[in-house]
Amino acid sequence: MIEQLIESIEGLPPVPSVVHELQNLYYYDDYNTSDIEQVLRKDPNLVANILKIANSPYYGIPREFIEIRQAIAYFGLEQIIEFALESFVNNLIKLDLSFYHIGPMDFIAMSRRKVEVVKKVGRTKRDRFVLSSTAFLSDISKVLISNYGRERGLELEEGDHRLNLVDEMERELLGFDTIQVSLKIFEYWNFDREMIDLLAGFKEYSNPREEALFLAREIVTLKGNIDGERLKEYGEYERELQELL
Repeated sequence: MIEQLIESIEGLPPVPSVVHELQNLYYYDDYNTSDIEQVLRKDPNLVANILKIANSPYYGIPREFIEIRQAIAYFGLEQIIEFALESFVNNLIKLDLSFYHIGPMDFIAMSRRKVEVVKKVGRTKRDRFVLSSTAFLSDISKVLISNYGRERGLELEEGDHRLNLVDEMERELLGFDTIQVSLKIFEYWNFDREMIDLLAGFKEYSNPREEALFLAREIVTLKGNIDGERLKEYGEYERELQELL
């Protein structure tokens, strides 16, 4: 059945080229504010969306940003890339997510929460960047799976389930899970190999990056909450993640 779903990946819009350019700036670590602004100016709609996200109450900025260079100076390239990815995802999740009994705001809350977790436990700047991008997009295939399930009259058992548990529920109900399909999407979007390898191997968590992503999807729920009881089982991280509860 997964083959039919994978065919629908080609119907997804490509990740804006500007996002790849921003990621390249970050990877090569040779840029300044003007370089970032120059790349963003190639996509005026993305600039407008980034400003909208940056000015949202969620980030609690002390003043409204009028110009994109203000947001760049305040947040830095890593956060600007996250805003760009969020802008892209905001367009995708206009699709019906009722298979999971969630709405678009739940999906964004869940994606942001995963990023908050991996940033707290990531060890290096490079780790945190690869982790945050991968974590934010790791459940992107749910926009396709939801449609696939609804077309067949199926829906997931209702509840604010942990994401790794949702994978198990999907496999039982559908025969495949979010991560399997998201991997195909990552490859289709030509993401960096580090992101693809991280998503492919995180459930083995044989290194700190994989362990961080596993933890994020083990304690973050469909509606963007933290499962406090589950977190207690990871005592080494409980204290540093406590403020996210």
